[in-house]
Amino acid sequence: MVEFILGLMIVISFFFFYVRMCMVFAAGNYVHYATFMAARAYQSSAQNPGTQVENATSVITAMLGGRFKTLITGKGGDGNSIPGAFIGPGPYYTENPIQDSWNQGVTYHFTGKLSLYPWSKTGQSIALDLQSESWMPREDTTDECNAKKAATQSLLSGTGVSNVTVEWDNGC
Repeated sequence: MVEFILGLMIVISFFFFYVRMCMVFAAGNYVHYATFMAARAYQSSAQNPGTQVENATSVITAMLGGRFKTLITGKGGDGNSIPGAFIGPGPYYTENPIQDSWNQGVTYHFTGKLSLYPWSKTGQSIALDLQSESWMPREDTTDECNAKKAATQSLLSGTGVSNVTVEWDNGC
């Protein structure tokens, strides 16, 4: 009987470890989708860059704000949205449109805790340090687009061409 109970405890421990690991990875998959959707909201055109950040913040807050608290914990972040989230230019971003302008979007850094035994004490668990990133080049805002159009129009008018209208392919 003792062997059966000890053997059962080991089997149950591995079973619950595997179930918890699957739940953390499923939450990580949802986190990846949430960062992608927030990056899309950040990427979309708006009146100004602040509105784009607000759009991304509202999306990631709605998708991750109160979910998975027992499975994952946000780590770090920009302090403007939920813990763990950073919205804006990444570490390789430069203003040069040809090089590294793609490094804008949303990052969510989080940890998931796994324990081999369901009765493990705090501090005896395995901490998975995970990060989800979604980078997309940000669309020009309406203000930026109008400024570029005006600059291009004035450049063309200086060359003697007066009946040319400047239009951008992104709809502005």
